[in-house]
Amino acid sequence: MDLVNLIRSSYDDCGVMFSESWYKVLKMEIKITVYIYICIALLTLIVIGWYIFYKRWQRNKERQLMLQAQIRGSSTGAAGDMTGLRFRKRDKMLFYGRRMLRKVKNVSGQVYGGQGRKRKAVMRFAKRILQLRRENIPTLLNTVEPPAEYLQETTEGGERVPPDALYMLQSIRIFGHFEKPIFLKLCKHTEVLTLEPGDFLFKITDSDDSVFIVQSGLVHVFISNADGSTLSLKTVKKGESVTSLLSFIDVLSGNPSFYKTVTAKAMEKSVVIRLPMQAFEEVFNENPDIMIRVIQVIMVRLQRVLFTALRTYLGLNSELVQSHMRIKKSAGASILKTSPLHRRSTHPDSVQHSLSDFMPPPDMLVDLAHDTERHMGIQAALPNSQPAGNGSASGAGATGGGGGGQHTLANSRANSIGNLVTRRYSLIHAEALANAATAELASLRGYALDSFLRELGLPEEDRAFIDSYVELSEVEPNVALISEGNVDDICIWIVLTGALNVYQSNVDVTRTVQKECADVFIYTVHPGEIVGGLAVLTGEASTYTIKAKHVTRLAFIRRPGVYAIMRERPRIVLDLGNCEVRRLSPLVRQCDYALDWVFLESGRAVYRQEENSDSTYIVLSGRMRSVITQASGKKEIIGEYGKGDLVGLVEMITETCRTTTVMAVRDSELAKLPEGLFNAIKLRYPIVVTKLISLLSHRILGTMQTRHGSTAAPLEANPVTHKYSTVALVPVSDDVPLTAFTYELYHSLCAIGPTLRLTSEVVRKQLGMHIFEPSNEYRMTSWLAQQEDRNTITLYQCDSSLSAWTQRCMRQADVVLIVGLGDHAPTVGKFEREIDRLAMRTQKELVLLYHESSSSKPKNTLQWLNVRPWVTKHHHLQCPRRMFTRKSQYRINDLYSRVLMSEPNMHSDCSRLARWLTGNSIGLVLGGGGARGAAHIGMLKAIQEAGIPIDMVGGVSIGALMGALWCSDRSVTTVTQKAREWSKKMTKWFLQLLDLTYPITSMFSGREFNKTIRDTFGDVAIEDLWIPYFTLTTDITASCHRIHTNGSLWRYIRSSMSLSGYMPPLCDPKDGHLLLDGGYVNNLPGK
Repeated sequence: MDLVNLIRSSYDDCGVMFSESWYKVLKMEIKITVYIYICIALLTLIVIGWYIFYKRWQRNKERQLMLQAQIRGSSTGAAGDMTGLRFRKRDKMLFYGRRMLRKVKNVSGQVYGGQGRKRKAVMRFAKRILQLRRENIPTLLNTVEPPAEYLQETTEGGERVPPDALYMLQSIRIFGHFEKPIFLKLCKHTEVLTLEPGDFLFKITDSDDSVFIVQSGLVHVFISNADGSTLSLKTVKKGESVTSLLSFIDVLSGNPSFYKTVTAKAMEKSVVIRLPMQAFEEVFNENPDIMIRVIQVIMVRLQRVLFTALRTYLGLNSELVQSHMRIKKSAGASILKTSPLHRRSTHPDSVQHSLSDFMPPPDMLVDLAHDTERHMGIQAALPNSQPAGNGSASGAGATGGGGGGQHTLANSRANSIGNLVTRRYSLIHAEALANAATAELASLRGYALDSFLRELGLPEEDRAFIDSYVELSEVEPNVALISEGNVDDICIWIVLTGALNVYQSNVDVTRTVQKECADVFIYTVHPGEIVGGLAVLTGEASTYTIKAKHVTRLAFIRRPGVYAIMRERPRIVLDLGNCEVRRLSPLVRQCDYALDWVFLESGRAVYRQEENSDSTYIVLSGRMRSVITQASGKKEIIGEYGKGDLVGLVEMITETCRTTTVMAVRDSELAKLPEGLFNAIKLRYPIVVTKLISLLSHRILGTMQTRHGSTAAPLEANPVTHKYSTVALVPVSDDVPLTAFTYELYHSLCAIGPTLRLTSEVVRKQLGMHIFEPSNEYRMTSWLAQQEDRNTITLYQCDSSLSAWTQRCMRQADVVLIVGLGDHAPTVGKFEREIDRLAMRTQKELVLLYHESSSSKPKNTLQWLNVRPWVTKHHHLQCPRRMFTRKSQYRINDLYSRVLMSEPNMHSDCSRLARWLTGNSIGLVLGGGGARGAAHIGMLKAIQEAGIPIDMVGGVSIGALMGALWCSDRSVTTVTQKAREWSKKMTKWFLQLLDLTYPITSMFSGREFNKTIRDTFGDVAIEDLWIPYFTLTTDITASCHRIHTNGSLWRYIRSSMSLSGYMPPLCDPKDGHLLLDGGYVNNLPGK
């Protein structure tokens, strides 16, 4: 048309050349031709689009039919609602065609020559027509039921020991482990008592100097009140004992006590074995090291049961101690009557804490008023002393007496307790010391030495011996001598002038986040009194914060000095323990009578399901497992308990039968608190009821949150906590650098708390070459128990063979770490199977080591786990290069002696494992939110810049994608790059249009969405991620949520991101259930 117009405009005689009619015809023809081409092009596009859509729809339909067939063959129940589907002719043709092709394939594999090639070509052509594809089913983790021994108690083996000896052995074990000759010596002093119903085993005013073991019958222990009423403490059954650890210390330290409020009466004809506590005197004289160990065991158990458990779970603080220390009977009181302040016979803070009403004390009881006069007399006897209420003290110091062991207050500035920068001791200057009166200073130091000699039970001849260990200092008001939890600045202090206040933090176990609150005041230490002995004896951290109330003068001996004196004078441990006992309130002694100490071998049950709940237990050492037996007979793990946990409390409070069976995973020791003791405490201290209600409410709330489906968990359910006290390390093969790895783990654990590494060489060096012989069994057990008490966690490095030390490690371990090399074959050797047989009930975890310089990621983890069904968890660790260098044992020790002097890297994989073992792991949970999930990358970057390590990750919906990216690469740069690439793919609108489908279940088929996720992660399993990972989905088949910690990574991420109506649900390859977005049930699974 443009050409015609151009000609007409160029020539005036155009009408002659082209008539008007010809022009109209030409114009019309050109227009029709253009329209025809446009229509043809549009029709072609429509046909192509329809063809593509049809082919994709056909493929998806075929895939669904194949999946339905698999489900129908594997699970009748899951596919029961699919029986009504129509089997079309096309599907029938595809079915028979594929079956014929499979036959052709089998035949073609046996034919050679040209005919075989033709058949293969025909088969390839038929595959294209029938869309025959290879099934790509991911490798699944083999879930094997644990062996019967793992969940079942042991009922055999106790008949080898005679009943009498067995009861004696169990009762004497509360004082520690004795070798057989010592045990026989103690048994020679036993006496058998026969009681008729109503006979008293002991009553008020009887001497408290024996251990009683009930061989048969029942004995009732109760408290007598002033009005004649009684309060039941416990009923002693066959095999149980009646004794007090506090009375044991009293008797052996030369300060025997008497029964003041506690009485024991036979309820039926009973036979009781009596063991005088004095029988231990002969044993301790011959074996002083045993005496020290026994007192340490007693003080550790008292601290854990009375000062930790009762305080933590019942809220008792100041009720456990007296405001004044009882007078030591062996100490003289010559200065008391000369004091002008002796008329102050009572103290305003003096409160008698007891479960019984106040009774006039018999003649043999200590008069607290006389004890108060002693404190005032001590203060008056000091040179230039002032009453404590004045709030000030003389600034004059004191120089030591003669001899090379003299210490001045100026010297104590250089050797002050702990770090003087943080402690801020106000010590006396050298100029002031030079101007002070020599006689006055000598008198002050002399009184300090007299006080230590008296409290430690040392004769006057040892004055020069302890003089070198005694130091003096003066402290300003409100200055802390030591803080609660401090393990470095442990001392024993004696107040010379002034006073000290003792505080304790207010801990609420029901709160996950502790509030900032003031410490609870416990008691005041007056002049002449000693404090700090408990932490010195136990070797653990201080349980108190001690501050100066006024300007206070102190004499102190550091813990190393106390141990040095103890090595030369072992009996001071008795007097030091007696100092702590004299501070305790009658309430503690009454609780001590009610306690039972239980020793359980591996596999033995504490209590069984459906039994009456008449007591609760505190785990002192070892590990317990709670198992429930369903109505069908199937056993299931409910929880585990470690050192310091309370077992069976909720059932006892609610007065219900036992809902589970609790058994010992390894050799364990427990303290049994009877129901009568709890009732007595509740009546005397109502505040305990509030504490118990809070504890019970949180237990019930936690049980409701951990329910799965409609199955109700028992009230006493305690989730399996990963806080271990003992860890055994076992190599898979000789190629594993176990020694270097143990050093690396030890280095990381030291940053968390006191840690000990034990090997067979270390033990032989400490205890002798013959320590692993059967005759040294009790000595070995006692020493290991002592090391476990002193440290937060103990590492047992096993030998590469099944030696005696390896067997001992299996008996002591709370968890066994099986260490292997990730790039080696996942084979199981004979040694590893023997380890599983030895530690059948112990939890085992797999640790795979990788070179830090290697860029390869973990793989074949499923093969490692499938051949080891006894492994419950696995860890992937990238280790430094120094671990894999071939060196001798001497060079390894020398290398790590230098490494241990540096600070560990808290972001390393060994530190992550250390936090897991001690229960200090840091988890990150990423919630859903669609496109807003891109903000998760910024949060990851901020966390990394803040120096916070991430030990495990969970996610829902878009959070599942971002969390998996971090667990796979652990690099913000890589995560950002991969997330950007995935987001660009998701914004391609033409791919989304091609993914549109007929909206029966969703608008999109999900094919392109699946491809983007699969291209991002590949065929990687969750087990192959560096960091533990989980995601949450909604199971619309079972109408519940599901947590995925293993399996195909991209499939479960896709399932967790499947928004209903937008994407179709994904079928779980494990059981065929349909999974949707986890945000429907929990968009932020932080609990």
